[in-house]
Amino acid sequence: MFYNYAWLILSSSGALIGITGYYLDIVLPGNYGGLLWAAITGVIAGSGLIIGSLIRKLSLISHTDFLTGLWNRRYFYLTLQKQFCQAAAQRQHLCVAMIDVDGFKTINDTYGHTTGDQLLSGLAALLKKNAGGTVVTRWGGDEFAIIFAGTTLEKAREVMEKIRRLTETNFLPYQLTISAGVVPLKAGQTLNEFLSQADHALYKAKIKKNAIITIIDDEPLIL
Repeated sequence: MFYNYAWLILSSSGALIGITGYYLDIVLPGNYGGLLWAAITGVIAGSGLIIGSLIRKLSLISHTDFLTGLWNRRYFYLTLQKQFCQAAAQRQHLCVAMIDVDGFKTINDTYGHTTGDQLLSGLAALLKKNAGGTVVTRWGGDEFAIIFAGTTLEKAREVMEKIRRLTETNFLPYQLTISAGVVPLKAGQTLNEFLSQADHALYKAKIKKNAIITIIDDEPLIL
């Protein structure tokens, strides 16, 4: 009875642990109190493990897109910031691809939002399967983003071209296609400039539709 009650108190709030200690000192003095407090120490440790597990689960939820199961925009920014600093400091390859579904509003209007959601989930699975272990995220709506850490521009573009072709053939009869902008990190470039360039490349790709656009105005960070 006491152990169950102690577990309830200790898992509720750290501040309430003091109440349990008071109970042991006043109501159960001497050896009994010492023995029971030793048992309570194990309860505290177990409670800490549960709290740690909950924190990890909450962190995962906060960084995951509900519909597709991909990493979300928050996780993209956190990861890209780390990869950006590492690439700039160690002069490593780093590329980003921004992806948009062509005419997705028309698909939603024609087939309904349920079908639209299913197509986005299917595309997310295709991206994750074929992006080669990179960080694949849902940017928002019908846009996705991929971080290619330690990957040359040529390889990143090759991966995106493969994904473009697979998308074109795997989602019949919906005629789902994508456009993407792929850019490398350049020497002296800020993180905002890097992302702006990727966004600009995507904009140019969307004008053409079903295209992969790469922009290199200056020398990339790694030749």
